Amino acid sequence: MFLQFNFSAILVCAVLNMVLGFLWYAFLFSRPWMKLMGLNPDKMSEHESQNAVTHGYFASFISYIIMALVLSYFIITTGATTALEGLKLGFLCWLGFSLTTMLPNHYFFMKPIKLAFINISYPLVGVSMMGVILAVWR
Repeated sequence: MFLQFNFSAILVCAVLNMVLGFLWYAFLFSRPWMKLMGLNPDKMSEHESQNAVTHGYFASFISYIIMALVLSYFIITTGATTALEGLKLGFLCWLGFSLTTMLPNHYFFMKPIKLAFINISYPLVGVSMMGVILAVWR
C-alpha cells in the first residue's frame, strides 16, 4: 500500500513548529524558562550560545519533519480529513508519546513542575496544530 504523503504540508508543519518554538521560548516564556532551567545568558560565552542554538535548531527541524511524517501516516491510515479529527489525532499523539516521555524526565531530572508545564505544553500546541494542518491539507 503506497501512502500519499503531502510533503508540502509536512514541510510547512516543520517550519511552523520552528516558529512556534521560537515564539514559545524567546518571547512567551523566555524569562521563566531560563530561570527555571538555571540559565544565565550573561554567563554563557557567545560560542556556547551560538553552538547550542545552531545544533538545537537543526535537531528540532529534523525531529519535526519526522514527527509530521508519522502523524501524517496516522492521519492517512485513519482517514481523518477534518480539522477536528486532525486535532484529536494530534492530541492523542501528544498524550501518548510526548507527555508520557517528557513528564517523567522532569521528575527524574528534579526540575520544577512549572518548567514541565512550559516544556510539555509546547508540543501539545505544536502537534495539535500539525494534526489540523495535515488532516485538512490533503
